[in-house]
This record gives sequence, structure tokens and C-alpha cells, in this order.
Amino acid sequence: MKVLVAMDEFNGIISSYQANRYVEEAVASQIESADIVQVPLFNGRHELMDSVFLWQSGTKYKVYAHDADMNEVEAIYGITDNQVTVIEGNLFLTGNKPIHQRTSYGLGELIVDALDNNSEHIIISLGGIGSFDGGAGMLQALGAKFYDDEAQEVDVRQGSSVLKYIRKIDTSELHPRLKDIRLQLMTDFDSKLYGKNSEIMQTYESLGLTRESAAEIDNLIWYLSEIFKSELRLALGPIQNGGAGGGIAAVLNGLYGAEIMTSHELVDQITHLETLIEQADLIIFGEGVNEEDQLLETTTIRIAELATKYNKPSIAICATDDKFDLFESMGVTSMFNTFIEMPESFTDFKMGIQIRHYTVQAIKLLKTEFDDYK
Repeated sequence: MKVLVAMDEFNGIISSYQANRYVEEAVASQIESADIVQVPLFNGRHELMDSVFLWQSGTKYKVYAHDADMNEVEAIYGITDNQVTVIEGNLFLTGNKPIHQRTSYGLGELIVDALDNNSEHIIISLGGIGSFDGGAGMLQALGAKFYDDEAQEVDVRQGSSVLKYIRKIDTSELHPRLKDIRLQLMTDFDSKLYGKNSEIMQTYESLGLTRESAAEIDNLIWYLSEIFKSELRLALGPIQNGGAGGGIAAVLNGLYGAEIMTSHELVDQITHLETLIEQADLIIFGEGVNEEDQLLETTTIRIAELATKYNKPSIAICATDDKFDLFESMGVTSMFNTFIEMPESFTDFKMGIQIRHYTVQAIKLLKTEFDDYK
């Protein structure tokens, strides 16, 4: 019996890998002949690198780069054996300075190192990045130069606060290999580069900003986009989900045609998820990602769609009411909610035990034949 296990994270309490392990233990305790396949999941904010390296072998590289506050930190990126480079921005590009002083420069440094390491295909997770500079800092690290109205170079490592001084962009010295590689950018947040649907205008309260402060930064990014339009003939504003990473997605898409993808599209690409579901006899999946996080369609929704498409018995173990109701409407065989309301604090061990308990009970019920009711 082939059992597919694909659990996403539970609100930072337990990782996809840990949740999968608890479910695997439960399945093994109830189905002796089970052939269990685990699919590590990730979303736009967590676990891209760990999940990819659970699925594929490769090498991780430690390099020194700068965080969003321009402090030198140890950063990690990985290259799989099939030459896919994975960069998870939120692991190092965070900061404590006021947001208008933060920079994406460190991401550019990691990209340069990967390019010098002969990378030909780079995947970058943009969720949880702490900079909102329209990708200017990243471009400076990649070789771009910015000039003011007196032809003096503007150091955009100082954050979005200096974008207003820019009058000219010189991209002639951008890393030459950028035009030859495949770039994929992962985000599960629906945002535009600027305007009311920009990332910062949708999240400013969670960032501790006033609407006025957020609007000032948003206007500066709009101004930068106007420089791109006049200097490079690039219209970045309309790009779907281009606001990811504070505008990094729009810049790399505009300059190099980078693909902007959701996590479930990348999971499909890396794991061939549809084929695995088609071959499975039972599917156990779930998540605890809050609807308030405003993520786009997560991989678990894709799994529910495919389980229904192929008429597969499926068990969903969730921690939020919105997913419980959604999966029920999609035809998932059975749903279990670990909480009526997500607690503010909970240990990973307790969460794991609850996930294991619900899995065991669900499988016991599925194994029951109800002979007396035939």
C-alpha cells in the first residue's frame, strides 16, 4: 500500500519535516505493509532549502554576506547535484534598523557568489525578507551604479531613504552571467511593486509602521520604478507579484525575465507531485498556516485538488478553521482540526503528538469495515 505523506508547517510551531515524521510513525504503527513516501513542503516564508535538500542531495556553501542592516553575517546557500542553486532570503536578509534604512545588498552578494560558483539555475525564496528598497541594494552588489543629479554615485546600501536622490542607473557592469541563467523567484504573497496592493502597504501594521511611513517608502519605490522606465524602458509596476521581497521580484523579472512562482508550483516542479498522488493509495496531508498571513494558494490546496481529481482517499490534519472548511468543500475524505483556535504558544513535541494521534485515529477508522451495517 502506497501512502503519500505531505505535511506543511504549523504556524512556526513545527516544521514540515517534523510533521511528516510524526505522520510516518503513525502510518507505520497501523499499516504494516505501508510503502511511505514523504514529500517535504515549503511555502513562501519557510523551509525552502531544508525541503529541497531532503528531496535532493547536494552541497551547502557558507559565505559571509550582509544582512538588511549591513552587518556581516554567515549566510548559506545550496547547490543540488542536478545544479539547482537554492537561496532562502529570510535566513539572513533580516534587520532591526528602521525599515527605510534596510537594504537588499546581501542578496546580491549571495547571487554573485553562486554565479562565480558556476550556477546556471537559481531559485530564490523572497518571503520574510526584511528590506524594502525596490531591489536597489541587490543591484548595487551585482554591479549596477546609481547617480544623482550631479553625477555623484549614490550608495543605495543606505536603504530606500536615498532612492529619491537617484537620477540615472548604469547597468552596464551588472554581472555578465545573469543574462545566461534561469532565475526562479518564490513568493506566496500577492503584491504589486507599489500602490495600495504593494507588499509594504498590505503589511505595514505587522511591521510596526504607520500608514504614513509605509506610504513614504511606497512612494520612493514608485519613484525608483519611474527611473527604470525612463532610463531602461522597463515598466515594473504591472508585474504580477512583483512586490515580493520589497520589489526584488519585479526588478529581476524586468531585467532578466525571472519566473515568479508560488511554492506549490515549485513543489510540483521538484517532486512531480501529481504523479506521486496518482500512484498513491492513501494521502495524508495538512498545515497550520493562518489565513491572516495572506499567502496565496499553498501546496496543501493543490494536494486536495489532485486527491479529488484522482479519487484518492485523503486525510487532512489542520490547525485553522479556514482550511478545514475549504478541504471539506473540495471533497477531501476526512478532516481533523488540532485546535478550535490556534494557541499563542505551543511546543513542537505536543503538536507532533497531536498530529500523530489524529493520524492513528483516522487510519483506524479507515480500516474498519462496518460488517454489521452491510
